[in-house]
Amino acid sequence: MLPSELLVFRIWGNRIMPVFSSLDEEQIVIAAEIIKTFKDYKGRKQGELSEVLDEFEEGINYRFIRGLRVLLERRCSFESTSPLNPIEARRVVFEEANKMGLVIDEKQRTTVLKNAASILGVSVDDLEKSLWADNESELVLREFEDIDPLELLKWYNLALAQTMLFGATNMEIVVKSGYQQLLRAIKYYGLMYNAEVRNGSFTINIEGPASLLKLTERYGTSMAKLLPLIISLEGWQIKAGILRRGVAKKPRVYDFILDERDKDKLAVRSMNKTEKFDSRVEEDFYHRFNALKTGWTIIREPEPLISGSTVMVPDFGFEKEGMKILMEIVGFWTEKYLERKISKLEKINQELILAVDENLACSSFENIPGKVIYYKNKVPLKPIVEILQKLEQKKINQDIAKLKIATIKPDKDVVPLKELAEKHKVTIEAIRKSIKVDNYTLVGNTLISNETLNKLRQELENLPEKKRSEAAKIFQKKGIPEVDCLLEALGYKVIWSALDPDNVTIAKKQD
Repeated sequence: MLPSELLVFRIWGNRIMPVFSSLDEEQIVIAAEIIKTFKDYKGRKQGELSEVLDEFEEGINYRFIRGLRVLLERRCSFESTSPLNPIEARRVVFEEANKMGLVIDEKQRTTVLKNAASILGVSVDDLEKSLWADNESELVLREFEDIDPLELLKWYNLALAQTMLFGATNMEIVVKSGYQQLLRAIKYYGLMYNAEVRNGSFTINIEGPASLLKLTERYGTSMAKLLPLIISLEGWQIKAGILRRGVAKKPRVYDFILDERDKDKLAVRSMNKTEKFDSRVEEDFYHRFNALKTGWTIIREPEPLISGSTVMVPDFGFEKEGMKILMEIVGFWTEKYLERKISKLEKINQELILAVDENLACSSFENIPGKVIYYKNKVPLKPIVEILQKLEQKKINQDIAKLKIATIKPDKDVVPLKELAEKHKVTIEAIRKSIKVDNYTLVGNTLISNETLNKLRQELENLPEKKRSEAAKIFQKKGIPEVDCLLEALGYKVIWSALDPDNVTIAKKQD
């Protein structure tokens, strides 16, 4: 993106369009010359570089040259080369000058500098070099990230298009693929949207700042940040309403349209997936829920829900052993946006957990399938956990009923309950509560044949050293991870008389 004053555009009728670089030979040569200047001035002061670049801006399109310059300056690393911290140097000099009163001649100035240099333990020359070394013009160009001239011009075009979107009042995006990533990015930037399927493509309408309490470029800037991702997708098109001051400075909204045919003019890059959250409320809830260790996995922004033409990306999903339930947090809103949100939830018609800001409390949410929880400042954990527990218990009861008519026949001596649960498509807890197999014993989360238990018991008897670590090796060979549970089942106790795990012993309970 570029500063707004560098935006170059044309208007005809109701259309507005940035004046993109033509990418012709003449402009490639100009870009190459500016890039060469940055490379040639590596190791020199920023002020010297600026003087040369200022000359480039004279007699040629000022905004075009300045735009390229801004983009290249972002690829630079400037630093101070002063022997001293400039702020500390100035502090000592000003203190010494204050002791003398008004410094009016060169002799007094020299005395002040000598006194300050003595205090700082440096030469007067080094002190003078340091006094204003943090001034922008005194900084030295240390690093410059080179770029191909044609690529620079494409970055300039992309930056122009993004800058145009600063004044966007709304934007319609159409893509054929990659909509999941795009929706996640939209939510991350805090944009209000409505998504639907049309003719095999996904259409996403983003409300702009004109629909909020006041017009602000901040919202338009967030829309502009989406552009690099949009143009990396397949079959993309955007249409945005751009607010500009027209004749007699009256505000007017113009149409800004770009599509896949413009792709060759623009620099293309994919957007890195961010780990940041859409809001503090979401982030706080995510971390607090994870800390509970409920056994449920919480997933940020699971796969979108699609019902007919309606598309929705829930904030969270909860999963455990085939059980799934989604959760949506309803907070930031306008009246119109809230109406569409409720309509979308009704169309999706899938049971989910709705955490609603209590400021939005209204009867409209009562018709939504699922559980509605109202919150203030932070989403409460207790009602969420209770919903998950009820869902889990319901599933367990259904699975137990299912297992009553099923025949469980282990096909080996050691069978983890997880394997049986996956085979019969039930929860581990349902297996645990239902399992009754002749000649097998349940030890922790593992079903073990009685014959194997007797063999293990005999191996423990024959151990020369009754150490827990040796017993663990025997159990590991059989694929049994629950050492202490199995020792308990075999009639042994663990004696933790040493800090070193290798020296912990075992003994029969009766001993």
